Amino acid sequence: MRAWIGKRVGRIGSESGLTIVEVLVAAILLALGAAATFGILAAAARNGQRAKSTQVVLDLAQEELERLHSIPYENLAVNAQPKPSANILNPGYRVKSSEYALKRSPMGEYAPLVVDAEKGISPESEFFSGDTEHGGIKGTLFRYVVWRNDPSCPDTKCPGSEDYKQVVVAVKPDKPVSQSGDSGYVEVQSQLTDPELAEGEDGEGGPEAPPGPTVTAQQFYLSDTPCAAGGKTTRAEIVSDHLLHNTLGTCASGLQSGTTLGAPDALLLSGPPDPAPEDPAVPALHDYSDDFYLEPTPDTDKGVQIRRDDTPECHYDPTGTTNPESQVHRWITDPMPFKFEMGGKVTLEFYTRTLNDALYTGALCVYLFDRSEAGSPPKATDELLTKKDDGSPYWIYKPEGTGFWPRNLWTKVRLTMEFGPHDVLKDHRLGVALSVERTYTLADAIPIMYDHPDYPTRIEVDSLTPLEGS
Repeated sequence: MRAWIGKRVGRIGSESGLTIVEVLVAAILLALGAAATFGILAAAARNGQRAKSTQVVLDLAQEELERLHSIPYENLAVNAQPKPSANILNPGYRVKSSEYALKRSPMGEYAPLVVDAEKGISPESEFFSGDTEHGGIKGTLFRYVVWRNDPSCPDTKCPGSEDYKQVVVAVKPDKPVSQSGDSGYVEVQSQLTDPELAEGEDGEGGPEAPPGPTVTAQQFYLSDTPCAAGGKTTRAEIVSDHLLHNTLGTCASGLQSGTTLGAPDALLLSGPPDPAPEDPAVPALHDYSDDFYLEPTPDTDKGVQIRRDDTPECHYDPTGTTNPESQVHRWITDPMPFKFEMGGKVTLEFYTRTLNDALYTGALCVYLFDRSEAGSPPKATDELLTKKDDGSPYWIYKPEGTGFWPRNLWTKVRLTMEFGPHDVLKDHRLGVALSVERTYTLADAIPIMYDHPDYPTRIEVDSLTPLEGS
């Protein structure tokens, strides 16, 4: 037997083939390679799950913050003292007696908690997000409400140190079985002021005063419905793919496609409805720009495609001579029923991905404008709001890092725009427009999805004058 081991395995009388030792070495190398490959795949799976969990909890925190915005100001408190924690990965680590640290790292800026046992909300609750909605992640949702003092407001106008409230929502997912260490948490914050009736232009209240209490933010949702020439726009049900809406005219232009100037799409006060919450396939996604020249190969596009401009930089009025209506898309509100006071900050939250999930960089131009109309037929005059730091009439969104546009799934993106405080006067309209910067966009167009319950693209306007029905 010992003499046979040293010979090669093969046909009788042949010296070709492999020895047992060589076979064993090859098997060991193959096993080591497989182990390394499986380790890499397992790490990738864990990283993918971690990224998915982070996005889910961030969405959940934002949704809860928006819900708290709807609670009456006097009820905005926690109904019990939040629990402290010795774990630095738990938001309770920032609870100190009856105060909460608003700064996470380095921990500081303690503020007194607002506690009301009768009217307040629970400081924490468990959540489980199912597979169809949030990816099967469970954990704990934390709520903190604190008093803030406004140092810029004199004591004669803002007596005491309880000038406004600040809300913090933190979401901490449970540690997955496959993860060795504890999970961290994500958080979002927002400031809310005491609701009072806004004064009219005479200082005593009057026809310019809003009909309800003030708020700190007003939501407007981008819709696929052309704006009404007067009165209130009613959202139209989206039942199929359709040609691109030409939005370069006025609301009086009505729905138009092709090169005919048409009504901008409407900014509505309510989000897109979900007719069948139990069925994730309803409503279906539709193509809002089903024109022949906007169809990629293969034809997989949904939402609206915004083509890049013919010349570099951002252009509110497109420079293209062929189908310029596809290079800028506009949305506007109904006429304001009273003076709408904007505090100087608007956040755009939109959903996007690349065409056919190709790999390319992109840059989206965003414009905010105040529209007034006069004459018969109405002629629009648009005043572009300007960027606070450099005075430019637009903001640019470019993905961080490599600059590659999101791909493989509809991705939620947020862009915060700051400008000098601005009042949209009674009967004027507030608008937002999107175009695509040519130099940084290495593709023909960028798709945007909106007016769908899973993809409620919207703008959030800092304002102290809410609109009725919002």
